[in-house]
Amino acid sequence: MRDLSSKEKAELRGVAQRLKPSVYVGKNGVTDGLVAELEKYLKAESLVKVGFNAHRDELPSLEQELEKRCDCVSVGGVGKKRSFFRERDEVSSGDS
Repeated sequence: MRDLSSKEKAELRGVAQRLKPSVYVGKNGVTDGLVAELEKYLKAESLVKVGFNAHRDELPSLEQELEKRCDCVSVGGVGKKRSFFRERDEVSSGDS
């Protein structure tokens, strides 16, 4: 996953504001099942909001673990919600 510029992250945060969390990290933390679910949403949508049921001081480590395991990047968040982005594999632009 390439690094996003601050402008790209800001644009994605703006889009993510209108999203509802699709995945929730519960008291068991980042499990294989949760990673599989997030992978499914990232393949379909590219930008996914995740809700966390954890103390605020645990959020950075959980956020980093999701980034690493799902090869995505956190574009930010508010409170106990974070938005994650991963570019789609398809590169077709459709301007034929």
